[in-house]
Amino acid sequence: MATIVRISTPRPAPFFAPLFVAIDKGFLAEQGLEGVIQYGAGLEGIARGDVDFTAGMAAYKAFLAGKPVRQICGVSSRESSHVLMARPGIESPEQLAHILIPGGGGNEDQERRFITELTNILALHKLDLLQDEITTRSVPGSHKEQWDMLNDGLGDAATLGAPWSIIAAKAGYRSFGHESNYAPSPSGSGIYCTPKMIAEREDVVRAFVRAYVKAMRYCMTNVDGTLETLLRYSRDWGVDSLDIARAAYDEVAPYWRVQVEADVLDRAMRKLCDETGAPRVPVREFLRTEYLDEALANDQRKPEGRT
Repeated sequence: MATIVRISTPRPAPFFAPLFVAIDKGFLAEQGLEGVIQYGAGLEGIARGDVDFTAGMAAYKAFLAGKPVRQICGVSSRESSHVLMARPGIESPEQLAHILIPGGGGNEDQERRFITELTNILALHKLDLLQDEITTRSVPGSHKEQWDMLNDGLGDAATLGAPWSIIAAKAGYRSFGHESNYAPSPSGSGIYCTPKMIAEREDVVRAFVRAYVKAMRYCMTNVDGTLETLLRYSRDWGVDSLDIARAAYDEVAPYWRVQVEADVLDRAMRKLCDETGAPRVPVREFLRTEYLDEALANDQRKPEGRT
């Protein structure tokens, strides 16, 4: 009988396709695991034991704040796929007055992160969120709800992830850039679990990572099969045609990374500790890559190339 593993992603977005592929194409099943997706559980979900693994951004900040979280592999060199999309008729960022961001669910850390993201995108255009008196509205839900509000005439622009940024572009919206064009992420996004999970269910962690490495390779080398999975898992998230699936893939796939740059992450952790006055913590206490290293060593080719 397969062991059930509960996996959280923020939403059924193409950004997280390697996890969907791990389930859909049987890579978890090969390892004796049955993957179950639970959207939105996040770091709080693994801390409570609601899920076993979660994918998301910059969890090293939560780790340094005392959260029981460890990173076991990467998802992307970017923290998100969010692009600032402005409605037709707005020709320059200087015309922006009211921008919609994801949030509104009571997660203050997440809302602060989206404000920082928007601030960094605006800085690309030499704009300051406060000084230039640009107002923001935190929309309950996420990109789908932002898009619905834009269509209802609310807001000048929104930070939208794939496929909603693609849908917006097809409707004549203008892109004013991605945060990574201004401030590349020191940590990217990753997959996390708790130290308790590693201590008590190490065999499951090892099997999960082994399956995930194979799924990442599949995503990089089998585009058609990955698009099939996207059409199954992300259809309710706007991926309702092969054209949209392919465009979303082309937007997020170049940044998928299963590995993590430990030295870059270490510098980010030391910088945050210095800024907050907290004692420095070695990156190895947060980043547990032994299972990833083992899986890559057993794999004939590393999942970094793309065909």
